[in-house]
Amino acid sequence: MLILGHRGCAYYPENTMRAFEEALKIADGIELDVQKTEDGILVISHDENLKRLTGIDLNIRRTSFENIKRINIQGEKIPTLSEVLDFVKSKNKFVDIEVKNPEDFIDTYKMVKNFSLENYVISSFWHKGLYALKLQESAKIGLLYVHEPRPEELEKYFQIADFLKPNYNYVTDDYRNYFKVTIPWTVNDEEKAKYFKKRDTFAIITDFPDRILEGIKGGKEMVFNSPYLSYFLQMIDKDTVKKGNKLISFEAVNYIIPLHIEELSIEGGNIKINKEIPFVWNIGERVNFEIEAIEENPKIKIRVREVGEVIFTLKDIRNFLV
Repeated sequence: MLILGHRGCAYYPENTMRAFEEALKIADGIELDVQKTEDGILVISHDENLKRLTGIDLNIRRTSFENIKRINIQGEKIPTLSEVLDFVKSKNKFVDIEVKNPEDFIDTYKMVKNFSLENYVISSFWHKGLYALKLQESAKIGLLYVHEPRPEELEKYFQIADFLKPNYNYVTDDYRNYFKVTIPWTVNDEEKAKYFKKRDTFAIITDFPDRILEGIKGGKEMVFNSPYLSYFLQMIDKDTVKKGNKLISFEAVNYIIPLHIEELSIEGGNIKINKEIPFVWNIGERVNFEIEAIEENPKIKIRVREVGEVIFTLKDIRNFLV
């Protein structure tokens, strides 16, 4: 079973070369998302609008690549599809390319063909466009879906597509004839990963390839300079930030997976949130943070069931907000 890093890995800004490079140190491949600029350049981004990741209200499809090149996500540039495919090919890894807009199928496949890739899949929720791409170009396609198909529907998917890409919550033993072509997403639970491995599933997509490999293969954990810090900082909504001499407040939005927050503490200051610990931080939910510095640079620790301890300082937050 292949382990594919979701948008690279959750420790670094999503869909950036840094995230892909770190993921491919340990994972078998990566999953990424494609958008197209106004002047026809395929770039890597899940969102069509860059506001969530950069704070800049900019639609990729309505701006030029020159403008995109000037923008960064926590110091990381937005890569082109060409750059990423070149890197993936050099590592001889698998790549799952999710096309977000049906207008981009042909150009995406042409890029794959230019690099003579064999270990790939072009996936999308736009099934009709994928069918057409396979008929016209014999491309390898993967059908994304978020429901539990009826048996006849599942068989139809199997007959048409090269890979099935369901949300993992909807995969049951009814897939017994299809596990070898199934790529569930997004699997961050080690026990669920073991379930898929035992059934000889083709691949799983995960935010945490190191932890999943540690759980199912006995692999080594990745070593990062500041584990999970980037993951947390990306949640901060910069439009809500209020700063004083010794006080900073902001809202943070969880946008990846539900998180079980088990502990929150601070050394050298005070911290308040509008939740009672412990709590489940659901996807899309906003949490208000208020941090007061008593010492020069307070250290904050959040213990999260899914990822362990996240440790950072007030200076880390201020540097991110610059």
